[in-house]
Amino acid sequence: MGKSFTSGDTMADFAIQQNKEMEAYASLAKFMEQAFEWEAISYNFYPFYWGDKGHWADLYTYDESDDPIFRSFMQSGMARVVATVRPGFEEAVQLYMSTGKIWNGGEIPVIGDELYLSLIDEVRQAETVKEGKAWITRIPTSLTILQAKSAGLEVEKALPCNCDDTADFEDPSQVPCSDAFVLNDNLIGGDTGPEPEL
Repeated sequence: MGKSFTSGDTMADFAIQQNKEMEAYASLAKFMEQAFEWEAISYNFYPFYWGDKGHWADLYTYDESDDPIFRSFMQSGMARVVATVRPGFEEAVQLYMSTGKIWNGGEIPVIGDELYLSLIDEVRQAETVKEGKAWITRIPTSLTILQAKSAGLEVEKALPCNCDDTADFEDPSQVPCSDAFVLNDNLIGGDTGPEPEL
């Protein structure tokens, strides 16, 4: 990365070299930009003694910048960088890591490398596993219709209700069910008493 495809030092003789090498370089730059989530990159700088011992003094005494992150970078003996692969590009990145070739379309060809195949199969067959049982959580809500037949809502059960299977909850007795609500014909804002005499 970082190659130059220009020639000439003045406006009169400046030119961009348009050739196959530039096309390949542009494809690589495009692939790198699209395949990785650069905005989510993370890094860790290791102390100076992780580097070559002959450079310890230079690394430790570097103080030519007021930027703490840049100074940490210049003083580090080694750095670890993690760039996450964008969802959907896992197979293309694995192909690039295995062969150095960029795949820009269609299904990724199968390669006879056992490590490659096992990784791709793992990505394709990944399934989520349910951990533990559900629990009741109270959250703020704008829901105003809480009871059957209220505000003209004609239903057979009170809301919320699905108590057919409460075994998936940590405490089944805390699950709100229909029997916890009393059904009546009252309307919101309505008067249930006798009509006033005129």
